[in-house]
Amino acid sequence: MRGAGGRAVNRQAVSDLPKWAIALAAALSVALVAYALFKPKYGWDVTTYVGCAFHALDGTDWSETHAKTYAYLSDRFPEEVFREMTTSPPGISTYRLIIATDPEAYRQRLSASCYKIGFMAPVIALTAAGMDVFLATRVSAAVPAGLFLFVAALWISRKIPPAWALPLAALCAWTGLLQTARYEYPDGLTALCVGGAVIAFASTQIRLACALFLAAMVVRADAIVYFGMFLFFAVFIAAPERRLRFRESLIWGIAALCLWAAVSKIMTTPTYAAAFHHSFIANNPYLLDFDGTLTFEIYWEVLIRQIGVVAGKSAKYPALIVMALATAVLSWRSRALRVQGEVALVCLMMVSFHFLFIPWFDTRYYAAPYFLIAAAFGIVLYRRIAQRVAA
Repeated sequence: MRGAGGRAVNRQAVSDLPKWAIALAAALSVALVAYALFKPKYGWDVTTYVGCAFHALDGTDWSETHAKTYAYLSDRFPEEVFREMTTSPPGISTYRLIIATDPEAYRQRLSASCYKIGFMAPVIALTAAGMDVFLATRVSAAVPAGLFLFVAALWISRKIPPAWALPLAALCAWTGLLQTARYEYPDGLTALCVGGAVIAFASTQIRLACALFLAAMVVRADAIVYFGMFLFFAVFIAAPERRLRFRESLIWGIAALCLWAAVSKIMTTPTYAAAFHHSFIANNPYLLDFDGTLTFEIYWEVLIRQIGVVAGKSAKYPALIVMALATAVLSWRSRALRVQGEVALVCLMMVSFHFLFIPWFDTRYYAAPYFLIAAAFGIVLYRRIAQRVAA
């Protein structure tokens, strides 16, 4: 009943928005998608997503897939970009060179990409329909990011006047969504699922939020970490109208574990220890052959090092932490504003929990939480200032 009522209220809220606000929100979304498509990032991992698509469509052995992928990249990418993706300058790991020249290393590296079914499915479908495969990866990243911006802009416009909400949405896109949309990676689609889930939670559509977290797991299995923290927050911290019963949270948690196990069983994926060692210790190209162990001492050393890296990398991360905590403090005792505080706090907790498992602060991983932290802060700040002016 709570979910059905929430949907009815949200439909009414959207219909009450001025048509010009909805049109401008759509224009923002289209502008983001267009910019992303015209300004690709040429991320290195696209070499693996292209290979996954070729292998799925051609059914060839990995040697042929490897040869076809790098021949395609050589023809499709600017010369300097292709050189960067296939060579190892002096003093730099030979990882990219090994992947570019050894089909077996390439096959094992693709184990960390092809399992992202939610992203690969549209890429493969668009390619099968005749679209250039690189363009298919870009469309599958940019369009979902644009859709998230549209949904978020409408959500903000229901909290503060659209004349302020839409510029706020545009500013929030600079926290990471704009960059994420340009990457030919699954992160744009992950942002749509995770961001949509948090907005659904804020709109008291708890079951829809949980379903969207499961969808995010199909795109990136590590979204189970986000989901775990969200379930904890929804059970123990959220206001009563947004609270999830403990028994129901167990059902959703078991569903997430079953989904994670199913994806891991169907697809060949590297172990957590192999992925951790590859990402933070040495770029081992033979992920599936890794037989080392991950000790607590190694993990702790890496975690402390990565915290130092993040602290020195950008002022954006500390600023977002301050924003999230300030939003929670300024809104917690206000029934009308508390939902914004919960959005900021659950996003901060999800990012922090994810960092404990994968201590890397690449902005594209956290595009939706960063966006919503900034949006919640902006909403609360506007409402507080408006209250002071009115008084």
